[in-house]
Amino acid sequence: MDYLIFLAQERAESVQVTLHSATTHFASILRSLGLGAKASFNSALVSIKNQRIGRDVAEKFCDWLAKLRERLSAFSPSEFYSKFLIFFLTEVTRTHIYFGGACFFAGSLCGILLGMRLQSSIVAPQRMRAVVANSYRGLEAIGVVEDVIAPRIVEPHQVLIQVKAAGIDYLDIKVAEGYGRVLRRQLNKYNPNVDGEFPVVLGRDCSGVVVVVGKAVTRVEQGEEVWLAVPFYHPGTLSEYVVVSEELVAPKPSQLTHEGAAALPYSIMIAWDALVTQGGLGPDSTTGKRVLVHAAVSGVGVVAIQLVRAWGGSVTTTVSSRAAPLAHLLGADDVITYDNSNFDKELMLREKYDVILNTVGQALHESCLKHCLPGGVVVTTTSSLLASDSYGYVAGGLYSLYMRARYWFTKSPWLTGGRWGTLEVNGEVLEKVSPLIDAGRLQAVVDKAYSAQDAEVAFAHVAKGEQIGKTVIRFRARPLASRMEGSL
Repeated sequence: MDYLIFLAQERAESVQVTLHSATTHFASILRSLGLGAKASFNSALVSIKNQRIGRDVAEKFCDWLAKLRERLSAFSPSEFYSKFLIFFLTEVTRTHIYFGGACFFAGSLCGILLGMRLQSSIVAPQRMRAVVANSYRGLEAIGVVEDVIAPRIVEPHQVLIQVKAAGIDYLDIKVAEGYGRVLRRQLNKYNPNVDGEFPVVLGRDCSGVVVVVGKAVTRVEQGEEVWLAVPFYHPGTLSEYVVVSEELVAPKPSQLTHEGAAALPYSIMIAWDALVTQGGLGPDSTTGKRVLVHAAVSGVGVVAIQLVRAWGGSVTTTVSSRAAPLAHLLGADDVITYDNSNFDKELMLREKYDVILNTVGQALHESCLKHCLPGGVVVTTTSSLLASDSYGYVAGGLYSLYMRARYWFTKSPWLTGGRWGTLEVNGEVLEKVSPLIDAGRLQAVVDKAYSAQDAEVAFAHVAKGEQIGKTVIRFRARPLASRMEGSL
């Protein structure tokens, strides 16, 4: 240790010479600056006098300049350095050096540990790939972009998910045409992960892996494979990463691939709402019931057939000839092909139905009523027009006030589970149907799977209305640096 102190003293002498030279140079710079300041002040003073401002003000400037010059001339960097060096060599002992070194080491260690444990929700914006609508012009507004700001966790109940595959629903095309724009515009004001109205990230369901969980999350864990659906007003799932409330998420059934898991969640939500919430069916109340499902190889129809059959009901479907084999395979008892027969006349030859699912829309509504039992239920699964989308200036302003009041008085931000639509979307429904998937009684039907860069082609395929089951997009997400520090 004595040898180390000797080397330190030698180093100190070398540093002393360097510092002396530097302080001398610094002093000359200060003198130059002082002279320059004096000249500037004198020039300003002459200007002030020329503008007839008063002798008192000019005298005050002169006094201030004199005091400044006196202080600068009294300051000697060499003298200051000499006093500091004498103090260091005579007053600082070996104990002081040891103690200072120990404190420096302990402070550095504490700072590193604190920085590692610090969990801040404010991270540098990062970019990700997403399928978006940049306007409300329909298919022509849909495109793939690489510079969407990646979402971050801002609430303790939220989950950050790396998307492996995401489904395309026909509702996404309607969103690209402006469906729900007023409601979405209002709710986006309270979502830190959305900056402005556009771009609108599309996609209603997905499958992926949990990257980060908030402190209050209990349903899923980091690294777990999950599947989920989001409502129409929520930022979509066709992106490399999504942040959602944990109540929307459920563990992915191990029997499903990511593509298969991405093809089911939103269709399950619609089918469950139609059959259970509105139709009054369920595991204990479907046996012996007759159910008609129109266009039964659509995303919703595929799920509806399998649920009714798993619960003991009888299913009649209307499909195209090429989809008939699949309808039989999914469990339909009676399959009517509409491209080589008059399905309305065919239905007249059969008994009426307890529940009819109209997955086509208004065009079949009257026909559905005709073939339904007097006490039966007709449920239309297509999305109806939203009144808010047609509001004018006055009605829109009132609607905005209502949204703000509801947000603040209920203290229930939309992204924490507030319900703003007629369709209830939550992970509990996915958990309820998972046993059917595990038992092989509910299967996913993937029509086609595209890579993310081919999303525009995928949407064009969906728009034709010829898909059987669901079309999905695969994502190969790039890791988000420091995203792990974004949990709350």
